[in-house]
Amino acid sequence: MTTNQDTIEKVDSFVKKAFQKNPHYSFNHWSVMYNHSVNVKNLALKISENINCNKFILSICALLHDIGKTYKTDLETLHKNHEDFNLAVSEDFLKSLNLDHDDFQKISDIITHNSDSVEMKIVEDADALALYFDKTLYMLYIEWALKNELRSAIQRKLDKFNSLNFEISRELGKDKIEQMKQDWGEYQKNNEG
Repeated sequence: MTTNQDTIEKVDSFVKKAFQKNPHYSFNHWSVMYNHSVNVKNLALKISENINCNKFILSICALLHDIGKTYKTDLETLHKNHEDFNLAVSEDFLKSLNLDHDDFQKISDIITHNSDSVEMKIVEDADALALYFDKTLYMLYIEWALKNELRSAIQRKLDKFNSLNFEISRELGKDKIEQMKQDWGEYQKNNEG
């Protein structure tokens, strides 16, 4: 009999293989976005410790929240609309898991951002925090954003902290975002002009 943990491990493996096969939006190394996805799952579980939610669904959605970035299309489309491809990339795989119909629907709604569930709000917070917690990722991101003249994208990442859904998320991230701001400021100072 397959346990929830077995299923989560299958999802983890699926995400890893997808980024290995299509690393083009993972700063050209599959491990960057795969590690981010795992970090989102771990942070989501940390945020949810004292919140009533479905941790099984939460873990799956956290792992799949960026799987649309493995969709084969141009980088601009992926930057603006990767969430639109999350289900397209993962639907057949999710069906192969033989999930309960309600679980499948809830997962589909969350990864396509058609949900206002507590699990969706936790994944949103964990996604923002995972960037703040990963210096390798956030330094790659600022380099990419500045190279592509996307200063507004940098500001959007910083602004996410102010719209976190849970107090625990703000507590977890307050020191990390300050470090990220400092690192980004130094990078911009050293690389502009």
